[in-house]
Amino acid sequence: MIRLRSSKVVEKIKLDDIFSEEDDLGLLDVIPLKVKAPAGNILASQFEEVVHFYELNGRIPSIDAQTFDEKRLARRLKAFQSNPEQCKALLQFDVHGLLQGEATVVISERDEKVTEQPLSVKPDKSELVTSLDDIFDDDDDDLLEFDAPDLFIIRHVPVEKKEQPDEIAKRQPCTDFHRYSPIFALVQEELKSGSASLERFRHELKINVGDTFILNGVMGYVHSAGEHLDGYSSYNARLHLIFANGTEMNMLFQSLTHGLVRDEQGSKIIREGTPLIPNDTPIPTGLVYVLATKSTDSALAEYKSNLYKVGFTDGTVDERIKYAEKDKTFLEAPVRVVMTTECYNIDAHKLETLIHGFLGHRRLNITLKGHSGQTYSPKEWFYVPLTTVLEVIKYILDGTISLYRMDNTTGRVVKKKLNNII
Repeated sequence: MIRLRSSKVVEKIKLDDIFSEEDDLGLLDVIPLKVKAPAGNILASQFEEVVHFYELNGRIPSIDAQTFDEKRLARRLKAFQSNPEQCKALLQFDVHGLLQGEATVVISERDEKVTEQPLSVKPDKSELVTSLDDIFDDDDDDLLEFDAPDLFIIRHVPVEKKEQPDEIAKRQPCTDFHRYSPIFALVQEELKSGSASLERFRHELKINVGDTFILNGVMGYVHSAGEHLDGYSSYNARLHLIFANGTEMNMLFQSLTHGLVRDEQGSKIIREGTPLIPNDTPIPTGLVYVLATKSTDSALAEYKSNLYKVGFTDGTVDERIKYAEKDKTFLEAPVRVVMTTECYNIDAHKLETLIHGFLGHRRLNITLKGHSGQTYSPKEWFYVPLTTVLEVIKYILDGTISLYRMDNTTGRVVKKKLNNII
């Protein structure tokens, strides 16, 4: 066998020669060998998440981070660092020195050279549990971690639209305050003399028309009450209030009583003796009105010739019926004003109760379907001749209503027989 030999002597290359040459392609950049967390090792799997974050971002997670996940990992790493037993168990997985605070931050330069800066992360192993944060930091098993911190955000729930009152309470100058100023002067004198006293307001005391009170340091007087408002769990009506500083406002009964309870000095004035309104002082207490409906509902066809609503307001009738088409009180239809008259020195709410009570057996007793599809029963409409409604109002206002009764068969007002003895 003939062996051919090269005439040129080949120089031997050592490993040092290979590593000393420039590695432009980065072939010699070897990533440290990581030990894979065994299946079922929860502690190692949790630590792997921290390691993955470090490798992805070039830094350890920060407790002051903006994201919930990074804060969670930062708390987890801090818990590992402060637990010697866990550090020992995880040491084989800690290829970057995260557990001992020796991790480095990788900074990329424009020339693609890599430099490392050591982090000074020193766990405080003597830290005691003194706050909720300490409890969360010691949550090694992530029992207190929540990936969705919006558990209390309500979704897919229809918003309940609460009907707004027809008027918003707004204080304004009282143009006829001279009519009411004697009331406040009288109550002031009674408080000075001791015949009247202040009692810290509570809901059990109630507030009625003709009462006086102290709200936010100002004396007020309940001049009148409007119609009873539906849709509330307890009695509510709009009150006309006069204040000793010469202003007036319309406020809901419940708003007034709640305001008196919240006010630390809120009080009701307890009086003895005669009512505040003398009989010879004409003070307007509201408007009584009679309405007829323009509804085209076929269910009302047989009643429309003698169907009337009687109501009261301490504002204007036009304001009261402005949204009649949307209000079940007005049968969700336009209305026609038949009659209005101003009342003086009378509790409008009691007047309304008297009229409705007298006409009670002629109340419209049917069920209607509203625009929304829900059914309702009208409460303030009466199937009687117009002359009957006008007579009842007249007899109540002049004080002779006790002499009359209602003929429930004909719907007419008839005089009582004085010698009606059976």
